[in-house]
Amino acid sequence: MKIKLLIFLILFNSFLLAAEYQINLNWDEFEGECNGFISGSIGEEHAFLIGASAAEALDGKLISVGEGMSLEAQQVFKIYGNDGFFTFWIKDKFADDDMNNDPTLISMSKPMISVFKDGELIDLIKVPQGSGLACKIFTLDASSGDVDREIKYYPKSRIIVGRIVDAVTGDPLSDTKVSITDYMKQIRSIETDETGIFIDEVEIGQYKLDISKEGYISTFANVRMGADETPREIVCALSPEIKEFRIVLTWGSRPRDLDAHLSGPNPEGGDFHIWYRNKILIDGKDFLDRDDMDKYGPETVTIYKPAVGNYRYSVHDYTNKNSKRSEQLSRSNAQVFVYGQNKLLASFEVPNNFRGNCWHVFEINEKHAIIPVNEIEYVKDAISIH
Repeated sequence: MKIKLLIFLILFNSFLLAAEYQINLNWDEFEGECNGFISGSIGEEHAFLIGASAAEALDGKLISVGEGMSLEAQQVFKIYGNDGFFTFWIKDKFADDDMNNDPTLISMSKPMISVFKDGELIDLIKVPQGSGLACKIFTLDASSGDVDREIKYYPKSRIIVGRIVDAVTGDPLSDTKVSITDYMKQIRSIETDETGIFIDEVEIGQYKLDISKEGYISTFANVRMGADETPREIVCALSPEIKEFRIVLTWGSRPRDLDAHLSGPNPEGGDFHIWYRNKILIDGKDFLDRDDMDKYGPETVTIYKPAVGNYRYSVHDYTNKNSKRSEQLSRSNAQVFVYGQNKLLASFEVPNNFRGNCWHVFEINEKHAIIPVNEIEYVKDAISIH
């Protein structure tokens, strides 16, 4: 009886302490037709809702009240609980039905989004002018209540937007060939423009991108257009041809700053630990080719003169260095590519749904074999990563 009472009290207290978020969307109906759109995940469960109709998902923790069903706003969304990540978008209602090709209508309708937590206003967002049929507004971390604004317009919703850069310099690579294989095994090819960017319209499904340019080591990317039909962004860093080990890190728009850490034997004796605060020269060369501090990457490390011994490569989430419970690293879409002997030797994707700020990716043993580690943990101080 006491156990049942204890369980009841725990569940009851959890219910009382659960947060209630509300997102209100308003716009000028005489200038355009907006549609709010929210996609979110709690643990391994994913869902999305549109604001035009009443619906619920994620076991009732994500709700669309329905357009015109509230006196407070034209569209209203509610989130219940202290867990999960949610991304809020605005789309033109007819953007993907080929009925509207005017990319200024969202901007002209002057959207305004109000975000509340337990009835208290925590953010008020006036969407600035821009051009596009879809616009990303913010991401909400329900565990902390943090609203991360990231206002960005896209030409359409069902697109892959890619940027190809040099892994060492970070410069954009034009005229790079991108071969796209769809879920029907059909292949089409496009090339990047002078800014290194390509855009491809796609349907729901899985796509493989094979990326190549003369003088560079070819690589690949896997992209899935999900049922939420929101734009997918990738950054791919091509490595110039090289025989030594070169390790390239890329990630998404959040967190802003991930740092590469490499430890191993110093050819001149002893061991080293290289990261952005400890750039040391080995045999006259700096192994840290490129440190990126403003999202996406690349962050590139090259072992120019491999010595006998074991190497260990890790990625540290500097943005969330003090947060034990952060899942931002796990949700960063970070990828690590290892090159050598003028080819791709291995690739790694950050594990999903883990808390921590340090991703131990792989080791290289004395026989130069790459040994996967793929673990995430919290580290108090970056200097302790090895």
